[in-house]
Amino acid sequence: MTKFGYRVAVSFAAVALAGPLAWCGVAAAEPIPAAPADVWTVPTEPADALTFIVAYSFGYRIPPGADPQRAEHEPGPVNEELAAAVVAARGDRELPVYAQSEIATVLRSRYGMRDVISIDGDMNPDGTPIYLSTEGVAAKVAALRGTASATDVAGVVAFRDHLWRATRTTSAAGFVSAAPAGVSMPDRYDPESAQPWTTGPERYLPVDYAGRVKLLFGAVPR
Repeated sequence: MTKFGYRVAVSFAAVALAGPLAWCGVAAAEPIPAAPADVWTVPTEPADALTFIVAYSFGYRIPPGADPQRAEHEPGPVNEELAAAVVAARGDRELPVYAQSEIATVLRSRYGMRDVISIDGDMNPDGTPIYLSTEGVAAKVAALRGTASATDVAGVVAFRDHLWRATRTTSAAGFVSAAPAGVSMPDRYDPESAQPWTTGPERYLPVDYAGRVKLLFGAVPR
C-alpha cells in the first residue's frame, strides 16, 4: 500500500472510532468536533509571530555495538534535518528554543546554539531511559514556560508526518501553536532508526493516526 493509502485508510478508521469513544467518555466533557480536513491541515504562523520554538525529535541512532538500553543516542539524519528547520524558523531572532535532546545536540554542536533548552527524558532507577512521548515533551515545555503560556505563540518543528499531531498536542498543553510558515519539514524516513515505528510510513502512520483519535474530537484549546 502506498503512503497515501495508509493515510486514507487509517484516518477513516480514526474518525470512525472517535465518535463511539466520545460517547464512552474518552473525549473531553464538552467536545468540539473537528472537520475532516483538520486531519490533514497544519496551522501556520509567520516566523515573526512566534514567541518560542519547540522541536520534537523523530527516532534516533544507536552507536554500533552499544547497549541500546544504555547508550547515548546519536541524532541520525532526520533529527539533523529537524535542527536545520529550527535554525531556519528562528532566523536572526533570539527566540527561546526548546528541543528534544537529539535535536538540541545538533543545534549546539553544528550551529553553536548554546542557549537551546534541551528536553530530556527521565531515567528509571536502574539507569535505563523512560520513553518520552509527544505529550510528555509538551508537558515539560509548558512547565518551563509557566505563566508565559498565556501570551505564547509556539512554533512547532517536527517530522512532516508527525507535525499535525505535534502541533495539536502542543495546543492541548495550553499554547497557541502552529508550524512556522515557509519552513520545510523533513519527510524522509530513516530505515536505520533505533525506534522501529519511525523507520517507514507503513509502520509509523498507523501509530500516529491512532494517537490522533483523542485530539480529533476532544475540546479544542484556545
